[in-house]
Amino acid sequence: MQEPTVADMSITDEHFVVQSKTKVSAICDELSKNPTNAVLVKKKDEILGVVTAKDIFACMANGVNASKIKVDKIMRTNIMTLNEDTPISTALEIMSSQKPDSIVIVDSSNQYIGYFSAGDYREATRKLEAHQLMSVRLKRSRKAISRTVEDDEPAADLLDLLLGDFEEEEEEKELPSI
Repeated sequence: MQEPTVADMSITDEHFVVQSKTKVSAICDELSKNPTNAVLVKKKDEILGVVTAKDIFACMANGVNASKIKVDKIMRTNIMTLNEDTPISTALEIMSSQKPDSIVIVDSSNQYIGYFSAGDYREATRKLEAHQLMSVRLKRSRKAISRTVEDDEPAADLLDLLLGDFEEEEEEKELPSI
């Protein structure tokens, strides 16, 4: 069973892309409709930064008139780029250690294909835990299938195979979560 990748996540939602010289006022309407969205800032084909509603509020709190400045003046620039084929476990590990402002997903030719949001992070964690649990169950099933059925309790072996063994379920609960 192959581990899910970052491309398996919903990387095409929760954001929109604007050019670096776009005025902050031009993105406010869209952010007011979806305040948790991110605005990715690009110049030509390269993503340079990210702006959120929180960044605009911080700018205004410092006395800056948001309607007069461009997004490239307030964007955060700690952008991480991951290939679409990156396994979720690897991506989560990298994200946890580097703590980027934004995660951009690219294809094999290094072209932008999506944005890995905070919601995607939470979903990826759940997906990875489900994948690990399924892997444990598949290993247990393979082991049970390959094991020689004992003559004294074949029905119990079949029930254990189909429903699982309570002791093994307890071991599964002890899997480390990410």
